[in-house]
Amino acid sequence: MKSTIHCLVLALVVGLVACALKPEGSGPLTYEGPYRIDLEAGQALPGTEVRYLGVGPQGARVRIDGQEVVRLAGDSVEAEARPHPTLNLRYVLRVYAYDERALHAIGTIRVELREAQPRVVPLPSKAAARFTAPVTYRVPKGGVIPGTTVVFVGKEEGRARLEGLPGYPYRNVGDSILWTGQVHPLVYLNVTFRVLLVEDAWLTVVGTAEVWLSGL
Repeated sequence: MKSTIHCLVLALVVGLVACALKPEGSGPLTYEGPYRIDLEAGQALPGTEVRYLGVGPQGARVRIDGQEVVRLAGDSVEAEARPHPTLNLRYVLRVYAYDERALHAIGTIRVELREAQPRVVPLPSKAAARFTAPVTYRVPKGGVIPGTTVVFVGKEEGRARLEGLPGYPYRNVGDSILWTGQVHPLVYLNVTFRVLLVEDAWLTVVGTAEVWLSGL
């Protein structure tokens, strides 16, 4: 069973990284990554009405869209929700085990948020859901790295000059850019970028965003 789970995770990561290697366009901020959950009996998927009811004679009892359904190992559990007017969630999961205490599922979670207002604050003490998403951005001179307060001022002596970070403002190709803060009333980020390319008019960064959903 463990080897099967590891294969599923590896396939998900490879697919998501391949998708992430496309520059982010304008519009909502979107984060998608592998997600695993141990859903206790009586508990709902964070932000949704999909709830694990426990084990019945035929298998795991799950309530989806107000109706009960039996789920076995290998069956899907999918859900979409809008816990906030500017936040959409989508889960695409597969059950890999269940018992009287919990239903265990793995797959992906997708978060789409509009009207992002990044600000530097500490991460919350706990999260209703948490996952890591690959991210790649091509930022114009004078632009902000999406989901952060970091501004690409321009190229100086082959390096990127940045604003919105504490301390030393320059980064060479291959250097890291770290940012932690809140981007939405229900969403926090812990981001690690690497500088991929510094041009006169553009900065390209690649990395990961650890997404914390809090208050669902």
